[in-house]
Amino acid sequence: MFSIKTSKQYRDELSRKITWGHWFAFFNILWAILIGSRYAFIIDWPHTLFGKVYFFISLFGHFSFIVFALYLLILFPFSFIIKNERTFRGVSVILTTIGATLLLVDTEVFSRFNLHLSTLVWNLLVNPDNGELSRNWQIFFAPMPFILLVQMLFSRWAWYKLRSLERQKWIKGVAIFFVCTFISTHIIYAWADAYIYRPITMQKSNFPLSYPMTARSFLEKHGFLDKAEHEQTLNEQGRLDALKVNYPKQELKADELPNTNIVFITISGLRYDAVQQATMPNLFAFAEASTEFMQHYSSGNALNQGLTGLFYGLNANYADSLLNNKTVPVLLEQLKQGKVRYELGVFSQNLSQNALLKKSIFANEKIKNYGKTSTQHFVEFVNKQRQQQKLFFAYLNYSLDHNLTIEQYYKKLAEIDAEIGIALSSIDLSNTLVMVTSEYGYSFEVPDEKSQKNYFARELIQVPMIIHWKGLPVGKVDKLTGHTDLIPALMKHIFKVKNPVSDFAQGQDLFNLKENRSWVLAGNYPWNVIITPDDSQYHIDRRGHYQKYGQNYQKVSSTQPPLGLFLDVFSQDAAFLEK
Repeated sequence: MFSIKTSKQYRDELSRKITWGHWFAFFNILWAILIGSRYAFIIDWPHTLFGKVYFFISLFGHFSFIVFALYLLILFPFSFIIKNERTFRGVSVILTTIGATLLLVDTEVFSRFNLHLSTLVWNLLVNPDNGELSRNWQIFFAPMPFILLVQMLFSRWAWYKLRSLERQKWIKGVAIFFVCTFISTHIIYAWADAYIYRPITMQKSNFPLSYPMTARSFLEKHGFLDKAEHEQTLNEQGRLDALKVNYPKQELKADELPNTNIVFITISGLRYDAVQQATMPNLFAFAEASTEFMQHYSSGNALNQGLTGLFYGLNANYADSLLNNKTVPVLLEQLKQGKVRYELGVFSQNLSQNALLKKSIFANEKIKNYGKTSTQHFVEFVNKQRQQQKLFFAYLNYSLDHNLTIEQYYKKLAEIDAEIGIALSSIDLSNTLVMVTSEYGYSFEVPDEKSQKNYFARELIQVPMIIHWKGLPVGKVDKLTGHTDLIPALMKHIFKVKNPVSDFAQGQDLFNLKENRSWVLAGNYPWNVIITPDDSQYHIDRRGHYQKYGQNYQKVSSTQPPLGLFLDVFSQDAAFLEK
């Protein structure tokens, strides 16, 4: 009889703890929604009504699911393990207080770095080497006692009002509402992802632990979605979750008139070690009479990523945003709308269909594929502008095919070198700045397609940078530089822009030969690749995972990451996102 009574008491107490846990979870769902509403003031707010409605649907659906899931995974088992109800409630209060505080901290992390909390980000915040930053972040733990007090009060009130709460009928309707918003969040996002509705897809990373559902494979399999057409649209419009950019931050101001022609010559696929007298005699001779930057890195490992650094002075992970927003570079604005209008000429062998060039960089210019006659048309353009005594900007591109053997590669380079010799001989170097570089390098060890996107070996991102300009000394410059440094140099020295570089670029003045950089950044959307002067690399993904690579691109163990360096990168990386 005694054992039956004890068993009944145990079941009653367990039932009370479980019922209390449901109400406590509901209370913390409201807490999470209240704190999570701060993301509305941080994110790039959607411009359509449907996009705005989706934010609130996802706000309710996401945080109700996350909180209840954490209850089921942690507090629900504790209701069986912890016998004493006061201890159980005390543990629950402590855990939920910590969770609510971390969510509050995450909102500020997202505001500053456009990242959510991870182990690496947490280490940055509590890094003792940066005492001022640590003190600033301690402010966000100040509400913790208040949160703890409120949690304790509700915990006690709900326990003693449990019989009354059990009679409440409206809670079932609220539960159904939360379930519907959670399901709707994923169904709506799957639809938006398939049909490229950006006011919704751009909200993919609004909240921590958010992984919205996609259904492309299912729709393709059943004939509702054309895979080729979908991929073509993405190539032309950029990544689905690309955010809006605030570029430039301020209108550029310049007092003096430019008087220098500008020529960009790029060879897509030119390796850093390929400019040799035996293989490219014309370009080698030009480099010997120019300024050659020996430790220069592209901003990425592919065409669009390299173009983003060259023309915008921005990191490669802005490429999709610039494409989607059809953002014109400040360089082109100065050329076309400055106090002196430049004549523009774009000459490429096969880049006329590149969306970033066509729709953003040279949005209002005609880009043709001249093939083997691109050099000829370039020379005709230069001669015409000289005769008419007009300032001009010319972009001349040569491309190397993929998957070439070493012999085929250098044979093609010899052909391009002959063309470059003709192009350079047509330029009056006394009043022209000529820049020769590459958007990306070339690797003969081609990894599989999936790995290639995240492959940043030295031969693929270190490229030549040769500049001939009367304001620079002839010789080799042995300091770390990157593609993002070119635009700051042109704006300052050619167009005499008075704005600070931080208004329009993320690099430094390339022409300031005395200023040394401690790092440059390459990458793509998933990865930031930090390159240091000793050719070491730190790869950091969007979720805060990192890996160090040595000079020969071998993985290196790094138990003590350079947190100060990572903080600089994260701070700069989100500088031009619209908020």
